[in-house]
Amino acid sequence: MANILTVLRIIGTIPLIISIVKSGPTFINFLIFSLIGFTDFLDGYIARKYNQVTNFGKIADGIADKFLMLGVTISLLINQTIPYWTLLIFIREILALLYSFVYIKVKRKVLMSNIYGKLKTTLHIISIALVLLLGYFSIFSKILLIIAILLIVPESMYAIRFFKES
Repeated sequence: MANILTVLRIIGTIPLIISIVKSGPTFINFLIFSLIGFTDFLDGYIARKYNQVTNFGKIADGIADKFLMLGVTISLLINQTIPYWTLLIFIREILALLYSFVYIKVKRKVLMSNIYGKLKTTLHIISIALVLLLGYFSIFSKILLIIAILLIVPESMYAIRFFKES
């Protein structure tokens, strides 16, 4: 069930992106984004509670998160609702992907997400949800996104330590 929710999150992101590109930030887009974002929490909860954690789920969940956030962010950039500096958040995503690939290659294991990644994703989701709800890039969205970007520092330190210890 958890993996089905993850796949549905990927599929559901496509019409959301199209809708945001066509109509910009709207209440309907906010509701759809919130529902899709909630499935991120729900699939993880179900996987842990019912012992359905799989390597596919670990990888697909990360892909679904990145697809949703990158797609929605770029859609809002196209509409000129948010500034280009918001793409800095994806430096963290690129580094996390590179680290995951190296870890899989060297350690032959798939990584679980960590608290820094979860916090970054949560702050990014709230920031974008506020943009979709309010229709503009508010000071609250800016602050949340800046904090999310800055999480790259402790997350990188954690990743290096984890890699050495495992």
